[in-house]
Amino acid sequence: MGSSRFPGKPLFKLCGKEMIVRTLERAALAECFDRIVCATDSDEIAEVVSRAGFEFLLTGEAATGSDRVAAAARALDLDLVVNLQGDEPLVEPTLLCEVARALAENPDCWVTVACPLKPEDVPLKTVVKVLVESGFAVDFRREIPADDAGRWFQHQGIYAYSRRSRDEFTSLSQNKLELERSLEQMRIMGIRPIRIVQSPYESISVDVPSDASAVEALLYEHRMQRLPDGQPERT
Repeated sequence: MGSSRFPGKPLFKLCGKEMIVRTLERAALAECFDRIVCATDSDEIAEVVSRAGFEFLLTGEAATGSDRVAAAARALDLDLVVNLQGDEPLVEPTLLCEVARALAENPDCWVTVACPLKPEDVPLKTVVKVLVESGFAVDFRREIPADDAGRWFQHQGIYAYSRRSRDEFTSLSQNKLELERSLEQMRIMGIRPIRIVQSPYESISVDVPSDASAVEALLYEHRMQRLPDGQPERT
């Protein structure tokens, strides 16, 4: 709820439904998880999630999403966990299954996703870039030289890790690179391998209010394609 670029973002309504609920629904469509839980420190989010029929777990304040997921997974006594950030309301369900499978096959690694980097997103600091070599991440940055952009991918907000990896992460202090770049994965970079699942799908996450407008347009377009005679659906 305290997003500096988009305050109250998880409860922003996209075509009449809260973003966090749409994201949970995408996770459910994957049909590859034993359990889907919304980890949050917000009573307001918890109420909305519960009303939509999803499970939630209230945590304390956390420095990063991975710190929050680690606390929730510890409370629930979970081992292998996929962390889907709440601003991915159009995530491809099959991609979530690929991430879960990659973690099961590589439990000693962190797992995350790289997707195509659009030329217009190269200068945007809100778009995180990842450099990949032999299937592993070697660097994450918000700013990259324009003449080197062809080697970089966009990082998508999905992580997966085992209990051991999460415990290791939370035992470490936030380092200089993590704080300077505002990228939690820099805390573990060079300590534990970060395996990359390559996705052909462009990431459509919501970082700023203008992103929400783009997502709403895509949701409306998809809905119109599925309705008979082009009649708009009530929300």
